[in-house]
Amino acid sequence: MTALLERYTQKNAPEWDAIVENSSQGTLFHTWNWLKIMEKHTGSILHPLVVKKDDIPIGIFPLFYQKKGILKMVYSPPPHTSVFYMGPVITNYETMRQDKRENNYFEVQKLVDDYITTELKADYVSISLPPGLSDPRPYSWTDYSVRPLYDYVIDLSTGPDLLFQTLDKKRRQDINRAMRKGMKVGIGSRKEFEIILDLMNERYKQQAKIVTVPTDYLLDIYDTFSKNITVFYATYEDEIITGLIDLHYKDTIYSWIGNLKPVKSVSPSPSDLVNWEAVRYGCEQGFKSYVLLSAAGNKRLYAYNSAKFNPCLSIRFSVKKSSFTAGVLEKGYLTIVKPIKGRIQPV
Repeated sequence: MTALLERYTQKNAPEWDAIVENSSQGTLFHTWNWLKIMEKHTGSILHPLVVKKDDIPIGIFPLFYQKKGILKMVYSPPPHTSVFYMGPVITNYETMRQDKRENNYFEVQKLVDDYITTELKADYVSISLPPGLSDPRPYSWTDYSVRPLYDYVIDLSTGPDLLFQTLDKKRRQDINRAMRKGMKVGIGSRKEFEIILDLMNERYKQQAKIVTVPTDYLLDIYDTFSKNITVFYATYEDEIITGLIDLHYKDTIYSWIGNLKPVKSVSPSPSDLVNWEAVRYGCEQGFKSYVLLSAAGNKRLYAYNSAKFNPCLSIRFSVKKSSFTAGVLEKGYLTIVKPIKGRIQPV
């Protein structure tokens, strides 16, 4: 059977979303509406590719094309969207024999890579593979550089009482102290969503940084995916001082953006209380796991702080390929431009 590549359009959106829903690698970020919102706000052109055998999809792969000056760039996901992974979704990946799994995965990767090279003629390609697709070999075999990335995952099946006891003593004390001081955590709507975004912008201004994720994009995401978003906001003396915006999809809840240090100094920090209430909410709503997106990074201090919630470590991969010129420009951006910019960070 010969595998063939197609580019889907709006009329194929229900079929696309069904593939995402039924695949172990499919995430909320892969869904059609999320992709279209990213296309709208990033100046990209979305290429929603599907690979079929005998007219049956074996994989989908969203690509975002951008051209800046002489450079043609392909991303999955595009930058400045607070999306940490995307890449391919392989149908029936978990249920297939290893040989068929590899064959389908390799064919999807090859056809998409040929499309990137011949159709898009990209100078720079950046792809972050989704969790559950822990095999980066097809990319290393085709001259991509491969880098491991990490998330912390909390198993919610034990329930909130036992989870609370697994926290280190100081964290439990800080949570209890925050509650005794009168700090409270509520679940909000679009109003609180906007307040949290404003607080984040204020905090970044204090640090002489800028937020590179557009507010209009985040508001579009909220308006489209409000059923998949939970807004936790912390109050002290009747004022919202910080908050956390989480996503949920399938059986998982994700710590997404927010929960930065309050603009006004307050002790103890409400961050532990907000995090704990989000974890407790996940337990009560029957989710199986709570993912601290990109929290287990290469910075030891940041990873150590998130690890206090006693999570498991999950690995995924990012892959890149670039021409010499694109590589030089990227190095200049990473060493000169990026250090002076701020970015919305996950908890």
